[in-house]
Amino acid sequence: MALSDHEYVNFSEDYELNYHLRKVNKQESIANRSTLRTMGAELKARLGKTFLTHKEFHAYILTQIHRLS
Repeated sequence: MALSDHEYVNFSEDYELNYHLRKVNKQESIANRSTLRTMGAELKARLGKTFLTHKEFHAYILTQIHRLS
């Protein structure tokens, strides 16, 4: 069964990035959203994927939490 669009992170939407920042108690700032976009590109390259699920991305954020303020 295919995943719905809601399962995937839309890196062009600030509110989706803010959602991930809130989940890890980090500031919803321009700098942090930019860092998340960079981290998303890194993870996509590492996994060889075009799209990331929220679950995949959240797990990666937890390993890179030191990069966020």
